Amino acid sequence: MVRGYNFSCQGFSHKATNKPCQDYSLCRIESGSHSVIIVCDGHGGERYFRSGIGAKTAAQVTLDAVDKFVRCTDKSLFNGVLYTARPAAADKNNDRPFNAIDNAFRQLFSSIICQWNNQTEAHAAANPLTDWEKANVKQEYKDAFLAKKDLEKIYGCTLIAYVQSETYWFAFQIGDGKCISFMQDIVYTEPVPWDDKCFLNKTTSLCDNAALEEIRYCFDGSKTFPVAVFLGSDGVDDSFGTTENLVNFYIQVLKMLDSEGFDATTQSLQKDLPVLSSIGSKDDMSVAFIYDENRLKDRITQLIQYQISLVQDGMQQLNKRIYTLKAKILNLENPNPQDRKTKIELDYAKQDIASAEQQKENLQTKLNILYQQLPCNRTSPKENTAHE
Repeated sequence: MVRGYNFSCQGFSHKATNKPCQDYSLCRIESGSHSVIIVCDGHGGERYFRSGIGAKTAAQVTLDAVDKFVRCTDKSLFNGVLYTARPAAADKNNDRPFNAIDNAFRQLFSSIICQWNNQTEAHAAANPLTDWEKANVKQEYKDAFLAKKDLEKIYGCTLIAYVQSETYWFAFQIGDGKCISFMQDIVYTEPVPWDDKCFLNKTTSLCDNAALEEIRYCFDGSKTFPVAVFLGSDGVDDSFGTTENLVNFYIQVLKMLDSEGFDATTQSLQKDLPVLSSIGSKDDMSVAFIYDENRLKDRITQLIQYQISLVQDGMQQLNKRIYTLKAKILNLENPNPQDRKTKIELDYAKQDIASAEQQKENLQTKLNILYQQLPCNRTSPKENTAHE
């Protein structure tokens, strides 16, 4: 059985300034038809002072357009088509071909962009500047709004979507954030090609003049469906630093779904994501996911083994660091240090090795817990014997 969920929350920094959440997410599961998850992230710059409305509009427009696409597109178009990924057409290194599937997607994306522009323009016409906007938005941006100049910029946002029908699936994206897919035979993939234009605080956007050429997408008609797919806004990504850490977080969610159930897991996410924002990116948070409840049970062992390998790799790195620090300390202590600089270096080396030893101990505890979680190994494992 396919299940899904979405949740968006106000970021820690937004709470501090009474700024509304600029993320928006959706999830629709239609048995016997198709399922959709969407995450949109409104831009945080002063110019984009209605980006939260833009994000909500983008999600709703996309949901409607995708529903129409799945209903009206001939299913045979995707029959037997293996996983295919298309980078942004604007990428100078892109030489992607255009066939019937690509043309169908181009029409879908054109419809989304057109409807988004039309609806944000209508919103601007029907909603003059609010008292808050008059008091807080820079004059140059208020003047542009009043002159109806570049209205789409005011509502600028990113968009990620994943769609799964009974015979094919596809995903598309403009801007940052990540789509993580957990497959049957490999731990995870990032199915949608990345765009190097999304770097640090820069991102492509629905409000760009060349938005249609900046959408990346992928599709698969081989009936090889992911076990689970997660979409996250960049507020989530930035809180974990690396893709591996992000994937580890999603694995924790999947394990909890399997062990504690849907309701307990979603309640935990609602509680934990605001906390994650406060200690991480400070940004708004959005997560949407879809998963096959029955197939997930068969994947838990593999996911735990992946986590074990990450912890073991971390321990090996710490062992190397500890070995290097021990050699450094021995060198600094013999002969006995006399000068102040050497004494300072020695003190720092001793502090570093103490910290590394504590980290190693923490990882050993994690490793023990992970071994105990394996269905085939509920007893305590032997101590890790990696050579130092």
